[in-house]
This record gives sequence, C-alpha cells and structure tokens, in this order.
Amino acid sequence: MSSKRSLRFKLAIGFGLLSVPLLFILIYNNLAATSVVREQVAESNKNMVTLYSNQIQTSLSRETNFLYNLAMDDPNILALSDTRKSNDRIEYELAKNRILISLSRYHRYDSSVDVQFVYSTETKEMFNTVIRTLYLEEMDLIKQSIYDVVSKAKPDSPYLREWKLVSYGDKHALIRLVDSGYGYYLGAFVKLESLSVPLELIQLGQNGFSAFSDSGGSLVLASPLTRSEAGSLRVAPERDYQTLNLKQEDYLVVSNRVKDTDMTLSAFIPEQRLLQKLSKYRTYISLMPFLAGFLLLLCVLYLNHVIIKPMHTLIRGMRTIKRGDWKYRLSPARSTEFAIINETFNDMVQEIEELKINVYEEQIRVHKAELKQLQLQINPHFLLNSINVVYSLAQIRNFGLIQSMCLNLVKYFRFTTRISGSLVAVGEEMEHMDSYLRIQQLRFPGKIDFDIDIDEELEQQQLPPLLVQPFIENAVKHGFDFMDEPFRIGISVHYPGGAAAGAGEGGIREIFKESGGADGNEIGFEERAGTDGGGRSTVRSAATNGDGRSMERMMPTDGSSRSFQVVVEDNGSGFPEEVLKELQSGRRFEASGDEHLGIWNVHHRLKLLYGSSASLQFSNREAGGARIVIVLPLDGAHRNQSNGGGIDVSRVDRG
Repeated sequence: MSSKRSLRFKLAIGFGLLSVPLLFILIYNNLAATSVVREQVAESNKNMVTLYSNQIQTSLSRETNFLYNLAMDDPNILALSDTRKSNDRIEYELAKNRILISLSRYHRYDSSVDVQFVYSTETKEMFNTVIRTLYLEEMDLIKQSIYDVVSKAKPDSPYLREWKLVSYGDKHALIRLVDSGYGYYLGAFVKLESLSVPLELIQLGQNGFSAFSDSGGSLVLASPLTRSEAGSLRVAPERDYQTLNLKQEDYLVVSNRVKDTDMTLSAFIPEQRLLQKLSKYRTYISLMPFLAGFLLLLCVLYLNHVIIKPMHTLIRGMRTIKRGDWKYRLSPARSTEFAIINETFNDMVQEIEELKINVYEEQIRVHKAELKQLQLQINPHFLLNSINVVYSLAQIRNFGLIQSMCLNLVKYFRFTTRISGSLVAVGEEMEHMDSYLRIQQLRFPGKIDFDIDIDEELEQQQLPPLLVQPFIENAVKHGFDFMDEPFRIGISVHYPGGAAAGAGEGGIREIFKESGGADGNEIGFEERAGTDGGGRSTVRSAATNGDGRSMERMMPTDGSSRSFQVVVEDNGSGFPEEVLKELQSGRRFEASGDEHLGIWNVHHRLKLLYGSSASLQFSNREAGGARIVIVLPLDGAHRNQSNGGGIDVSRVDRG
C-alpha cells in the first residue's frame, strides 16, 4: 500500500492544511477583528433600518388599501363611467367632485402621500388632489411625471403591482396605480423627501447618514452627497453589510429592501470610531500563531498515540487473518472504543472460523444425504425380492396377481425415477405409498392390511418425496415379526387436531384405540367401509371420545393453522425403549448407519428444507405398535431461509 494513502500521511496533510490557513488568519488578525466589530455594529443597525423600512411599508400599504377600497366600494367610480358614456356632463362633474372630496378628506387627515389622482384611460383626462409643494415648477414636474406613467400604463404594468420609483426633474418619488375596472386608474404619488423625514432621527454618528437606492443599487436620495458622489456608489441589499469608501473614509453600509416597492433603505455608518479599541486585541493575537503551532504539534503526537497506533495494530491483524492464520487474536486496547473494536474483531474471527468449518461439514452432509437418498430410492434388495415374487407367481400361473404385482412395480419405479424437484403433492406421495404397500401385500399374502386417509384440503399440499416410505419399510422390517394376526398400517394426512387414520378391517377400534388428551379421554376410530378387490382396506374414520359421543373432525376454516401432519401408525411390536429415547432426544440422527439410513435421511432433509418449521415425533401406542408424526408447514410457508430458501437435497436428475 502506498504511504500517501495511509491514515498517518492523510492526517499530517490535514493538519498542515488546517494550520496554514489558521496561521494566515491569525497573522491578518486585524481583518478578523474588524469583521467582528462590523458584524456587531451591522446587526444592531440592521434591526433599526428594518424597523424604519417596515414603517414606510406600512404607510404605503395603508394608502394602497385605501385606493383599492375606493375603487371597489365607492359608487362614484361607477357613476363616473356611466355619466361619461351617457354624455351627462353635469352628473359627470358631480361624480368627479365627490371622488375628489373623498380623496382630499383622506389626504388631509390620514394619508402620508403628496398627491392622489384619478385617470381615465379613454379620455386621457386626469384630476388630482392638491399637491404638497411650495413651487409651481415642481408642481408641473410632478403632474407631468404622473401623466407619463398613467398614459403608458397597461393591464400588466408593474405600477399596478407595487410602488415604483419615478423621477421628476432631478428628484425621485414613488407612484402606485390601482385599476378600478371601469376604465379609470386611481393612484398616489409620494416624494422620497417626504419619506426621509423620520430617518433624520436615526443616530448614525458623526458624518453618518441614511439613503434610498433603486433596484439596481444606485443611490437616488442621499442628502449629504452630491449627484456625482451618489452616482459612484452601489449598495447590495442582499448582503448583511458592506464596506464602501466615500471621501477618503470607509463606511459600513447596512441595507434593507422596503417591501412592496423597488427601493432599498440604507444606513451609512463611518468606521473610524468603530476600530479605536482594537490595538490591545491585535497585540494579543500576534502571539497566537506561535502558541497555535505548539498546540498543533502536541495534538499530532497525541492522536498518533491514541488513534494511529491502534489502527495499525487492527490493520496488521486483518492482514494476518487474510493470509489464513485464523488463530491470531488482538490484545486488549487502552481506550474503550478500540477495546470494543478489538473484542468484536476477535469474536468475529472466531465465528467465521467456526462458520467455515460448519459450512464445509454441512456441504459434506448434503452430498451424503443425496447419495443415501439415491440408495434409498432404488433398493436392489427390494427389487430382487419383488422379481422373485413375480417368478413364484408365474410358476403357479397366477396371472392376475402377476399383473397386479407388475402394475404396482411400474407405478413404484415410475414415481422414484421421475422425481426432479424437492417437493411433490401429498396425493402423489400417498399414491406411491399405495403402490408400495400393495407390493408388500403380494409379498406377504394375508399378513398386511393398510389404510391411507387424506383430508381433501391437503391433497395438493407439498412435501418432500419419499418422506413416508422409510417409516413403512422400518415398520415391515422391525415391527412385523410374522404376527398371528394381520399387521396393520395406517397413514393419515390431516391438520393438527384432526382425526388420525384408522387401519385395516376387523378389530380396528380395538387396535387403534389410544389415549387422548390430558383428561384421559380415549380417541377411537369407527369403520365406514370395507375392503376393495385387492384386499386393501378403505377406512374413512370419524373420531369418538371415550363415552361413545361423536366428535367432528377439527378442520380449520379460517386459515389460522400454518401446518399439517402426516401420521404413520402400526400395531406391531413398536420401538424398543432405548431406541425410542434416542429418537426422541435426537441422538439417533447424529451419526448415520446403514441400519437406520432412511430415518436419518428424512430427518436431515426436513432440517435442510424447513429448519425449525418441521419436526418428527416418535412414540409407542398404548395398545401396541409405533406411532410417527411428521409436522410440515403448509405450502412450504416456513422453508429454511438460512440456506437461501431451502437446499434441494432430494433433486435427482436421471437424464
């Protein structure tokens, strides 16, 4: 790794970039100190300028509201339009006089403007209130300025939206128009000199003054300045403050735009007296660069000890683990944060080491399970025995049984050889079990009876293929023992709490009667049908309690159950006590031997496919025989997510 990309190098560069500007700022401390003072003075004067700006805006808004109310509510405005159209000159003059009286009354007592006027857009006639001025020449200039504005005004004119600056001679004023909607404009005109009278009360120090500027920042009213001096200055109202040089003197300028107008009010404050008390402050700041350099050096050394060294230790540990040394561990750090990091790193390395071992072992077990399942699907011993039975039947020329045997063998091997997915329908799995048990009936005539009972709602539910056959094989192999009475096997698929399947004909109630819940009630099964032509019992059962009362099958209809059960029962010798304890504790599945290969296969397939959502339950029936309950989630709703949605351990591709 390049040294330029290291944290130590970047930290050194960062401190260098930080210290150089800092030292530069400290060297030019006078600018910083001046800026602080300027900001304080600007802030204090900004509020004052804003206050006066709001007063001006309030006064102009009151005038605007009066003009709107007059245009909308005064009937004389409408009468003025109507009489003009009817050429009633007398009524027209009377209406005009009434409007002037209303304007003059407001102008005399409430208005802060210099003149109010009404202008006809059709006749180009304008009449106005008395103009507040002492000079006839100025009066003419004001009238001409007003007439120039209203005669050129359009419906989208900016004068109809806000107060706009206009000039008359070498002076400036504000003008505002209101459209009455009847062909007349009402308006008001106010000189900036009139608005600046209250500003004379602002205390801005010696040589300080206030001024108005237009939207471009040019001064339009600044009483101490000549026209040329004012023309050379530009104010920026969008800034908090600015510094301008005027007459060899610097001024701090604070500005605020007057709302609803296109002008800005500014205060010019001389800077000379603002900086008189900064000499000692500058002396103190001149010593700060040396102190800052010393502190920065100490800070770099401290950070190197507290952060850089622990980081290098952590990086060295990561590189060691990357090389494959999983035994490496970090020593505890002094700081709390790095102690937590080092402890977490050690725990993470330990977990990764264990996880790699577990994943490797799990992959080996999966491959073994796939191989064992293939061995389970095509059992040479079972195939040879079945062919031997066909041979024996051929010797005695029992062609009907030969046909039945061959048909079931075809069904059996067709099912085992066409499996390509990890799941099959319950109906298909039970049909396969039907073929398998029929073959066993032909191998042991009159010795085996069986029953398969499936809830109709569950026939299309999915489960791993060849899930039940290992338990049937074990029942025939270990529980048969050539009993005097027929060996009966029952298979049922139902919801949790539903009635279990019965078995065989003749003595079914006695053979499959067993204890119920904690209250000691017994659950029995009543035969509903006989046997078919092949000797297979076809029992459909309903549950009864101990006193003979009928119990309805517990079928969930609201979708609350998220699992179903496959129950396998027989009336054989049952599990030996030691074997049953091993099965119930799970020790039987820790190692796979040839003698219990099938059950081991089922256990690990369920674990890989469903995780904790599926389970195997082993018990012995009180009346004798074994009972296995396989609990599966509905539609694979809880398939194991830790292996990416379930491992397809039962997929067999035979080309």
